Amino acid sequence: MSNKYPQGKSYPKSQGNTETRSETALKKPVQKITQTRKNTVESPKSAQFFSAESSRLTDFSTPIYNMGVTTLDPRLQYDEFTFPRRLDNCKMVLTEKGNVPVLHSVPCDEYGIASHDWITFGFCQSTLGQEYYSLDPMTADSELTYGIETFLDHHLHEIFGFGLGEKRQNGMHNYKFAYELQDKMGMVLYGHSSRRISIQINGTGCALARKGWQVRLYQYLTSYQKFYDPQTGFLKETGPREPKLTRVDLAYDDFEGQYITVDQADEWDDVGGFWCGGRQPKIEKIGPWKRPNGKGRTFAVGDRSSGKYARFYERGKKEGSPLSPWVRAEVEFKSKDRYIPLDILLSPSQYFLGAYPCFEWLAKQLEKDFCTPEKTKVVKKQSEISWDKAIDVLKVQFGKYIRQFAKVLEPQVLINIISSDKDEVPKRLKFSHAAVMQSIRLNQHFETKPTSLEEMPLFVGKPLVNMSAYKEFVHAI
Repeated sequence: MSNKYPQGKSYPKSQGNTETRSETALKKPVQKITQTRKNTVESPKSAQFFSAESSRLTDFSTPIYNMGVTTLDPRLQYDEFTFPRRLDNCKMVLTEKGNVPVLHSVPCDEYGIASHDWITFGFCQSTLGQEYYSLDPMTADSELTYGIETFLDHHLHEIFGFGLGEKRQNGMHNYKFAYELQDKMGMVLYGHSSRRISIQINGTGCALARKGWQVRLYQYLTSYQKFYDPQTGFLKETGPREPKLTRVDLAYDDFEGQYITVDQADEWDDVGGFWCGGRQPKIEKIGPWKRPNGKGRTFAVGDRSSGKYARFYERGKKEGSPLSPWVRAEVEFKSKDRYIPLDILLSPSQYFLGAYPCFEWLAKQLEKDFCTPEKTKVVKKQSEISWDKAIDVLKVQFGKYIRQFAKVLEPQVLINIISSDKDEVPKRLKFSHAAVMQSIRLNQHFETKPTSLEEMPLFVGKPLVNMSAYKEFVHAI
């Protein structure tokens, strides 16, 4: 896309003239026209990229993390060295129609094992400006579209080298509105009830983006800060609010089929190479396994709808080369049941090796076992249990024992015997913090056990308070 901001003029900000933006927002958004961007000269504005005022970082020569990499190629600061890619992201595959170039992503860390093949990240729409957090439903489309076109488009160009393309007629994934990125390299989704904006960069986008986009994206997502503005006397916020990675695909390409094959993956499963505890993962074989015909086979591990899913497939054969030995291994992480750290942008190889035990075996074959595997943390949602349900569980499981013990022991003695030595509230039990605080304010003790949830209103999300703590509060007033 051509540079729409002339040299010497400042970029538009979301905190611009409110009256002008409101008038513009009421008009029908103008359809953007996709153009080829000229990336040949370093813009003077790039030196101020991610500064304190514009939420851009200023130096790409050294990384701001400590994961083994100490220096980065300083030439990545200049577009002339990031474009063209010099075929490092392209593999020639011999098909019936001749040699065909096939795009693939390139590893970005020092280990050189895995690369990014899909990235989905998001942040709160207040990143465009605090006024975007709560919008009138009648003008939300125009307001958000204005912010996306004037603010987000510029940052996408600076990070990836491409920006917004055509606006879609409809959104998707519960987002009302959507923009295609240039050359179908991804999508921008907005207009969700959660007030979040989601950006998807597909495999083509990951392969064709400017070199070093992983570092720039990491720096942008971690650039949130607050600072005091002496001119206005208020605190200002810069950078993305509540950034989050929701999907990351990592891939390893074995162009010669020397280290991994689909048959090797099948053998790894036989010896527990994909077992990470609990139940054995689901295994699915796709394609002509019984009688291979050169069209390619796929070995899938896990459920596609789960938080982690792996697949091995014969990439060269899928592209039309019956004799190609090219095999690809992919791991798909989703934030459905796990936390995906932003560090995965900087060191994909470590998180790729940490996905399954068999990938650590692969690292030894590659003589890169010095690469420390990292795992994504699984977030387990613990089910809550009400007061009445807890009584029912206790009665069903231990009611008969308690009845027989009560025949020979006094009730208070029996309670003391079967009670826990620690006076703590069970984590799953919904204990009413609100009821305790209300009793403290009214100076009224509740010494009888509640018989229903109506007598013990819920206050989910507050710290649990046990009876001992409650008594200490009461006696303190």
